[in-house]
Amino acid sequence: MSKLSEVRNTFLTGLLILIPLATTMYIVYWVFNALDNLMKPEIQKILGFYIPGMSLIALAVLVFLLGLFGRLAVGRKLIEFIESKLMKIPVLRTVYSATKEASKAILVSETEKIKGVVLVEYPRKGLYALGFTTGGIIPDACVKTNKKLVNVFIPTSPNPTSGLVVLVPEDELIYLDMNVEDALRVVISGGFTKLG
Repeated sequence: MSKLSEVRNTFLTGLLILIPLATTMYIVYWVFNALDNLMKPEIQKILGFYIPGMSLIALAVLVFLLGLFGRLAVGRKLIEFIESKLMKIPVLRTVYSATKEASKAILVSETEKIKGVVLVEYPRKGLYALGFTTGGIIPDACVKTNKKLVNVFIPTSPNPTSGLVVLVPEDELIYLDMNVEDALRVVISGGFTKLG
């Protein structure tokens, strides 16, 4: 290997370390500033002073208290009541339900939301896409097709939070002996991740 190739490879290695690290740090910094700016005036009003980072502590306390309230019977009843009212307002109904589903998808544990890693013949016969089977089924679709259909989420690369859901007959699925984390790494890296 020539000196120039060695320098180039070293530079590329440095970029591969820097880009994900810098991106992560920037996102954390942006979220921190956004929360800080949002809550700073209220905290200053209540306490009379403000220390950078207090917004995050206040937010964590608020989330915890909401969680405690939501676990009580009276809290559940109140939340159900508010949700029922929100679901009657056309635009708010769409925003609220979409946000709730997205939150569930992100926050529910991997074992609950993803049942297995599969190969699906998609977008045509002979080509295979990596997919995740989910716990949900659509009974009406199974009845109308007279097949046991499994919901499979096919993520897009490099952003696995977007993709599409296909309903696949169970006998056409190829289950892989692969954990969810490894499969997600393959998707995020665009297939460049080495496994095994």
